[in-house]
Amino acid sequence: MEEGNRHFRETVRLLSPRLPKDWIVREAFLEHAEPEVRSVLRSLAKEDAAIHLFPFLLFDAGHSKGDVWGFMSDLARDFPGVSVVREWAIGIDHAPIAVLSDLLPPPDPEIRDQVVIVGRGSLDPGANASLYYQGRRLWERRRGPEFLYSFIGVTEPRYKLLLETLDPQGFDRLLVVPYFLFEGVLMDRIRKGLEDFLVRCPIPHGGLVTPPFGDHPVLLDAIAGRLVRLVRNRQTVMPRWLSLDPPASATL
Repeated sequence: MEEGNRHFRETVRLLSPRLPKDWIVREAFLEHAEPEVRSVLRSLAKEDAAIHLFPFLLFDAGHSKGDVWGFMSDLARDFPGVSVVREWAIGIDHAPIAVLSDLLPPPDPEIRDQVVIVGRGSLDPGANASLYYQGRRLWERRRGPEFLYSFIGVTEPRYKLLLETLDPQGFDRLLVVPYFLFEGVLMDRIRKGLEDFLVRCPIPHGGLVTPPFGDHPVLLDAIAGRLVRLVRNRQTVMPRWLSLDPPASATL
């Protein structure tokens, strides 16, 4: 977990120079690390700052749809004169597709590739469906055999079990694409899963796991652009496919 926290902090450091120089940029964690979101928001509110909140998450699921609203409501109750405008998660933005296209080795007509997309997995069906949507967009750029999809936890199909069903006679190289922003324990499990597969089933060109992409320049440029628009417009467009139980307003 500490490796993931370090990676996030480094990503914020790389994002900050892409933003206007007069902005105050603060990092915060949802859980299990400091500083925690509520404490950072309260600190900014005491300074009468105009607060713009960006959930550095891949998809809008429980944290984005529930926790963020809770943070905003609590702050509005305690600091009624302070405005908080939220952005949504990265979602089905085009930037991750461009990043993964860059991270994957180019197709080789002499090599039969099998691509496996791996998501974290969520109880939110929309978030899980978004992984398939993004994977299809990536396939449209790359083509070749249809991609396979799996999750490291929570939902099916599970990554480890999917690897056990693969026929190594059907491809020459196995490309595992974790749809992850940061390093951490789950990335280690994904890499170990590929290593174990290649020990059991040697294939001509082996395999590789692409790295998490939260700090990729293309993604950071896209996020910076969204934040500039957020501050300029003082509101954000509701993402497609988003089913909300909380109020549909993006500001409090």
